[in-house]
Amino acid sequence: MEVVVASSSIDGGIGCWDVHTGAEQLRYKTCVSPPHGLACVGQRFLASSQLRDPSANSGCILYWSWSKPQVEVKSFPSEPMQPVAANREGTYIVGGGLSGDIYLWEVATGRQLRKWNAHYRAVTCLVFSDDDSLLISGSEDGSVKVWSLFMIFDDLRRQRSDHLYEHNFSEHTLRVTDIVVGYGGSNAIIVSASADRTCKV
Repeated sequence: MEVVVASSSIDGGIGCWDVHTGAEQLRYKTCVSPPHGLACVGQRFLASSQLRDPSANSGCILYWSWSKPQVEVKSFPSEPMQPVAANREGTYIVGGGLSGDIYLWEVATGRQLRKWNAHYRAVTCLVFSDDDSLLISGSEDGSVKVWSLFMIFDDLRRQRSDHLYEHNFSEHTLRVTDIVVGYGGSNAIIVSASADRTCKV
């Protein structure tokens, strides 16, 4: 069965609908997700960052299995998360913090593997490339950055490099609101949208 999954910060829930019939299959009611705060993790479960009191010191990510509307796992990152994304295999999940940091966790163990300073303002978008080799991030600072997971995991290369990102695009004058990545791995086209009412390719 093919389904469409959507969340809303207004009505506080995640809906799951059958693509062919339009019938709602399941509703996860205990969710208040920010924009880009919902991710399908492999074929196993959903993950969603949660809107919290801005003064809160920690964040919250909730996890549901496809078959149950109850929360199965809760995790509490060290700061509030906005966007979350998972690679195709569901091996890793990444989250973007209000500080501009990006966090990367291993799904099987829940262990935080990496954390790095990506932007100087809050992260707003996170998208993996189709081959999972690249992570693309957008921010309230108006920049779009491309990160190689090979670089992120290679401690020696990280120490020798002046910066972690592969590319840094700074054409937007206001926050980045969405990012779409085409096919082709490192040769893919990236399209970004911004609150400055422009799209950049």
